[in-house]
Amino acid sequence: MLLKKKKRTVCKVLEIRNLTESTSVLRFERNGLEFEPGQYIRAGIDGDEEIRDYSVYSGSNAAHLEVLVRRVEDGLVSKQLCDLQVGDAVSVGGPYGHFKLIDDLRGKPLLFIATGTGISPYHSFAESYAELDYRLIHGTAKRDEAYEAEFYGDRYFHCVSRDEGGDFQGRVTEYLKTLEVPADTNAFLCGNCDMIYEAFDLLQEKGLTTAQIHTEVYF
Repeated sequence: MLLKKKKRTVCKVLEIRNLTESTSVLRFERNGLEFEPGQYIRAGIDGDEEIRDYSVYSGSNAAHLEVLVRRVEDGLVSKQLCDLQVGDAVSVGGPYGHFKLIDDLRGKPLLFIATGTGISPYHSFAESYAELDYRLIHGTAKRDEAYEAEFYGDRYFHCVSRDEGGDFQGRVTEYLKTLEVPADTNAFLCGNCDMIYEAFDLLQEKGLTTAQIHTEVYF
């Protein structure tokens, strides 16, 4: 039996914020799409079958949708999305995923760990839930990849591995080895799989249980 494809919605691009030479925030119409912070959508150029998964960057109460896109020159979707202009059409499907901040966790200490554009779901968490007790550790190769870090204030900590600057010179997992993690912390890991595997083991060594560690592999 053939399964029916989920319906995709056509949304107009409202705004584009270029954060670096290769990374942009795309804002487009929401058109009634409901999601929970931490979920992702599938986006592509309207009329093109190629789509990719992007965590929603904006808060759940915003009138629009935003995604953080890193341009890959030989990519089939990211380059085209980054070349869009205001008024162009995007095809959106979803939402999908279970990387969510359930009610029971919102009053507990939270440790958000990300590499690169894996910071996206944490931006949605922070914008959606004003009273969160969290710390965000973000690892990037370059100093200028601290994507809108001012939004998080002093909760943001930047690990830079291939450039001068940031709060720590080195990879996220190198910094994590030095960090004291309270026993009642819930940790969220989002980014490349190597970071997630290593950080998962480190957090278990620091006393967190498997149930306290939540993961979303980006690439």
